Amino acid sequence: MADDYDRDDRQRRDDRDERRPRRSRRRYEDEREGRTYPKEVSVLGVVALVKGIIALILSVIPCFGAFAIFAGGLALLLAIASILVAKHSRHGMGFPVAATVVSSTAVAISLVWVAMFGAMMRGTEERVASRPAPAPAPAPLPPPPPFVQTPPRVQPPVKAPPKKTPEEEKADEDKFQKQLLEDLAKDRIKEAIRNGPGLKVTAEKLERDYLTNIVAAESKYKDHVLEVSGTVVRVIRDKGQTTYTLELETGEPTKTINCDFAEKQKYPLASVERGQQVKVRGLCLGHVNEFVQLKDCVLVK
Repeated sequence: MADDYDRDDRQRRDDRDERRPRRSRRRYEDEREGRTYPKEVSVLGVVALVKGIIALILSVIPCFGAFAIFAGGLALLLAIASILVAKHSRHGMGFPVAATVVSSTAVAISLVWVAMFGAMMRGTEERVASRPAPAPAPAPLPPPPPFVQTPPRVQPPVKAPPKKTPEEEKADEDKFQKQLLEDLAKDRIKEAIRNGPGLKVTAEKLERDYLTNIVAAESKYKDHVLEVSGTVVRVIRDKGQTTYTLELETGEPTKTINCDFAEKQKYPLASVERGQQVKVRGLCLGHVNEFVQLKDCVLVK
């Protein structure tokens, strides 16, 4: 009885296998008996991978990558088709998967180029739309009048300067000599201010001498080069003036010694602070607006 049961069971399996498709039946027999075969190369996957590589190369080329979307899309379709074919056959999945990745990357890069071109076109259209309308063309100029030859312009004769009398020539010579002597005196004074020596005096004594006897102070200090030492109050520049004034304490609440610095000598004043002890050399002008004033001053190191 057992043999009859085994024979019936084997007969049923044979009938079921006969009803299977030939390829499925072969795969079923291979799986049942443990036979394995090497995977075949997917030709469609190789073709898709080659097209995907070409599309990827084209997609990274500036100004041309946007057109690679067509080659990338075709390669992506072939790659998807090769994956579907490989699932139902003995074809390997390596080339189809690689083709899918490469072609997808090419399509993504092409889409980036398309987005960039679209943004550039929109920006250009907005700039063109916001550009003001061109000004109307000016009216045509009237035709020039008929040419009329004008006579040449006669230049008036140049008059010679009037000849100076001997007295006028002597006055001009005296004026020139006086100006030359003044310039030389100014140069000597500036040289004395720069290199010294000057009459050394403190700011307190200078102000006290002027308050005590202005006549004696004028004869002693005015038009002389002084080297005044004192404490800095401040450095100012009056509106509309080109000189900088360094004020020194005198011991009197409302009085200071005003030392004027020219534009070229202002740079050492940048490091001067309130309360600092300094020495200033300059030409004394005497009392000016109730303040003792020095001009063309320099700081003495």
